[in-house]
Amino acid sequence: MNLMVFPKSAELLDIAFRRARKQAAMLKSERNVIKDAKSRSIKRIEASGNYAIELMKNTVKDFPSMQKIPAFYRELIETTIDVDATLKALGHMSAGRKIIARIKGNSIGRIKGLQKFEAKKANAIAMEFYGRLSSLMKKLDGSIEKYNEAARKMRELPDVNFELPTAIIAGYPNTGKSTLLGRITKSKPKVAAYPFTTQKLQIGYLIHNYNKVQLIDTPGLLDRPLEKRNAVEKKAIAALKHLANEVIFVVDPTYQSGFSLESQKKLLEEIWELLSTPIIVVINKADAATEEELLAAKNLFPGAIIEGEGIESGLKERIALALKAGKSQLAETKN
Repeated sequence: MNLMVFPKSAELLDIAFRRARKQAAMLKSERNVIKDAKSRSIKRIEASGNYAIELMKNTVKDFPSMQKIPAFYRELIETTIDVDATLKALGHMSAGRKIIARIKGNSIGRIKGLQKFEAKKANAIAMEFYGRLSSLMKKLDGSIEKYNEAARKMRELPDVNFELPTAIIAGYPNTGKSTLLGRITKSKPKVAAYPFTTQKLQIGYLIHNYNKVQLIDTPGLLDRPLEKRNAVEKKAIAALKHLANEVIFVVDPTYQSGFSLESQKKLLEEIWELLSTPIIVVINKADAATEEELLAAKNLFPGAIIEGEGIESGLKERIALALKAGKSQLAETKN
């Protein structure tokens, strides 16, 4: 999510006052002293006030509505940030924006009402506005920091395409998930931050018969037993339910990953219960496995697709067909 990080009050005020000086200096001098004083003071108030007002207005407007965003993002956001505290901070900023707009209007009105002999009062009113703007912005620092904390975390959320059918890649670490993703997509997967693990989400795209499929590897989430996941990770997995149309479970028959076939079978069963979506099991690294290792894997995972470097497994076709069938079933259900 492309949310802005709001500047702290000192930085905002510095920019606002520099803009005010610059715009006031660009005005042509009036021969009439009172007109000149009025126009320059009004310009300073408008330039500084409008900068703060527009910045806060856009910040509040750009924050996503929790009722309108996809359920996947809603659950990720609720897991990642304190939503109530963030909305309260945005409400404080919105109220501050309205106060600044009111003070700005009152100050400009006072300047416009000055008499010919009151030219010096124009500058005094502008300086008074500066002081009140500074005071208000400093009072917002706590809310600004609370919003910024949330914005930084939300900027790390993965950028997924909800229009595409999606397959989630799962399996223990070192089973060759990333290699498999790169091989079947024929491209380097896009790497995005994911706030539930120190590792990175990897997204690749498979095109088969002009149909595009989104494949996502989620390291740190679907690669270990349930009892080893913390509460935040469990919520993240729950969010995946809204995204996954299919799961590709990758098995390593060679024991290079350090996990037995029995452990991998148990993880597969847990993922099945967690996501309740169709699962394609792939026995990976077939090119590096011995005949005995491959046979043991086939016996424990009957019907699995055999994959490896240089092997034409038909996995891409299987993924595309399974997702197409799933979309058809969904359409029938809706109709």
